[in-house]
Parts: sequence; structure tokens; C-alpha cells
Amino acid sequence: MFLVDPAPLTRQDLANIVTSRAMQVLLISVISMLTAQILKVIFYSIKDKRPRFELFISTGGFPSSHTAFCIALDISLGMIQWYTENKLDWSFTVAVVFSAIVIHDATGVRLEASKHAKILNRIAENLTEEEKKELGYGKKGHLKEMLGHRTREVLGGAVVGTIIGMIGALLVIRTQANPVATPEATANIINMLLRR
Repeated sequence: MFLVDPAPLTRQDLANIVTSRAMQVLLISVISMLTAQILKVIFYSIKDKRPRFELFISTGGFPSSHTAFCIALDISLGMIQWYTENKLDWSFTVAVVFSAIVIHDATGVRLEASKHAKILNRIAENLTEEEKKELGYGKKGHLKEMLGHRTREVLGGAVVGTIIGMIGALLVIRTQANPVATPEATANIINMLLRR
């Protein structure tokens, strides 16, 4: 027995999903996170005077992409709800609580884990490769130290999230006031792309 209609998605259904508020807010948040990761690569490449592309898929460092994602989520959701409904609903409250937990974890537990990794790596310098493998040090022979965030790294992520969240929300609000990206228009674009 299906709880949801098993009928395939139509192009109009897909257009409705793409232009939904949830998808717009998610897209704004992901763009904010990716922006923070790109900035991280740029900042550390300049600081270390060598390319640091591996940081694009890494945790820790400046700016915090987790914070950027969460703050963009809060800002964009709040601004769009306030503009369209003149109130904030329960989803905004959930987003703010989620953000507080993620940011607290980044500056608390994950930062402490980073400190522990640094200490353990110093201790492990005196161990043989066999002893390191036995303790679970893995292929690289050391524990990852860049896990959590200092306050300035979280603030950097908050700035990125605020800027991207506000710009994204303003773009969404503008298209709602002057609907260019309606579901029908999006369905037409999808149809045009699928014909090729």
C-alpha cells in the first residue's frame, strides 16, 4: 500500500517543486555554504602561499561553512516569511534552534576534538607505524586537526550567511512581487530543455 501517489512526476510537478519556497531557501543556504568553502580555499591558499583545494571538502577553518549555511537558512526563511505572510511560523523557530545547535557544536565539541587531535598527534610522533595503525590512525598516520571553529571563524561564516541569505531572500521576494519564475514559466523552460 502506498502512502503517496506512485504516479510519476510531471513537468509541472517538477516546476512546482523547483519554485517552492522550501527549495528556494534550501538553494540560498547551499549557495552560502559553497561560497564559504570557496572563500576558505582562497584564504588558506593565500595564507599558506600554495593551493589548498582540498579544503573545499574539509571541515573547520575560516569561514565556517556550517554557520554560513545555518545563518543563510534563518535569514532567508525569516525574510521571505515576513514579506509573504507578515509573520514567522514554526519552521523559522525550528531553523533557529537547529542553527544554534550546529553553531554551538562547531565551537564546542568539534573545537575540543580539534585540540585533542593536536595533542594526540604530538604524542603519536613517538609511536611506530605499526602502533599507530593499531590505535586507528589510518593511512595518513595522523588525526585530522581542523575540525571545529574558533569564534572569529564562526563570525566569518555568519557574515557570509547573512549577506547571501539577504541577497537570496531579496531576489525571491522580488520575483514574488513581479513573478517571473512562476511554476508555469519554469515548466516551459523544463519542456524547452528536455526537447533538446
